[in-house]
Amino acid sequence: MKLFYVGLAALVVWFGLGLQFYISTQLYVSQGRTFAGAIIQILSYFTVLTNILVALAFSYILLSPNSKTGQFFSRTSTLTAIVVYITIVGCIYNIILSTQWNPQGLFKLADTLLHTVSPILFIIFWLVFVPKVKLRWILSIKWLWFPFFYLLYSLVRGQVLGIYPYFFMDIGVLGYKQTIINCLFVLLAFVSVSGIFISISRVLSSSGTKK
Repeated sequence: MKLFYVGLAALVVWFGLGLQFYISTQLYVSQGRTFAGAIIQILSYFTVLTNILVALAFSYILLSPNSKTGQFFSRTSTLTAIVVYITIVGCIYNIILSTQWNPQGLFKLADTLLHTVSPILFIIFWLVFVPKVKLRWILSIKWLWFPFFYLLYSLVRGQVLGIYPYFFMDIGVLGYKQTIINCLFVLLAFVSVSGIFISISRVLSSSGTKK
């Protein structure tokens, strides 16, 4: 059951990523960007990077669980970090970003797959199939390295190129103060969601131990 679910989920997420790369590359190239520039721009979105993590986790668990990389992606701590990241992707997009534009056709399909279907698939996977252990609370801080360096990269790149992946970090429009405040709120959201999943893992771990 687990392998069937993981295999199906991997196909869905890889399809969503492939579709996103295909349609976005065509769009960016038609706007005058180089192919390499288009790929870099696509990889500058936290959604894409996180979904790549999700797809890799599913793939290694399915195809190479005993390899060093497979063992890394099989750890409860690793999978919990990823479920935090992809949950934030789904929440921020569906609560905030989805009001900023109205994608149509294949763009809407790709958006739905990467922002809604993928988070749901991974949350279900984490709840049902990932072993629950007493994760340390400090992990909620340690897991910030990924979003923190992403925010730092995006802000520096934005200052150089004038291109920001998300409106809430656009220094040119919002200014430094508001942008920093927005980014701090985002990081706080990561810590809060991490705390929720750590709590769930600890509670279910205790329940399992009592049995």
